[in-house]
Amino acid sequence: MRTNAQTKLTNTATGAVIVLSDSLYPEGEHDWSVIVSNNKYALDGTLIIQQSERKAGRPYTMQAPDGHGVLSRATINALKSERDKLGATFWLDYLADGVVKRVKVIFDTTQEAISATPIKGSTSPKLTDYYNVTLRFLEIPSV
Repeated sequence: MRTNAQTKLTNTATGAVIVLSDSLYPEGEHDWSVIVSNNKYALDGTLIIQQSERKAGRPYTMQAPDGHGVLSRATINALKSERDKLGATFWLDYLADGVVKRVKVIFDTTQEAISATPIKGSTSPKLTDYYNVTLRFLEIPSV
C-alpha cells in the first residue's frame, strides 16, 4: 500500500486526520459542471433556456483500480466512525495535476458512503487486513 500524508481526510471540528492511499482519485471528476441548465418551450414554440451556477454539491467518489487504493481495516473503521458523526465536515486533500487539492466535504450518506471489499476472504478479519475501497463525498461551501 502506498500512503503518505498528502491524501487525507481531516475533520474540520476536531482536527482528526485519517491518512488515505495516494492512489485514491475522484472518479468522473470531469462529469460534473458548475453550470446547470433548464430548457423548456413556451406555448408559441420559443425555446426558453435558464442557466444558473451551482453553489455546492459536487460528488467526490474516491477510488482506485483494484489493488491500488487499498486501506487497512483499521483505517476503514476510523472512516466509519467519522461518517457516523452527525453534521461532521471534512477537508479532503488529494493529489491531482501534480499538486495537492483541498475541498470541504461531507460523507454522501444518501447512498453507500463507504464501500469496502476485502482483498483476501477471512472468517476472522484483522485490523491489518487490506480492502479495496470506494469513498463517496459531497462538496460543501468552504466558508
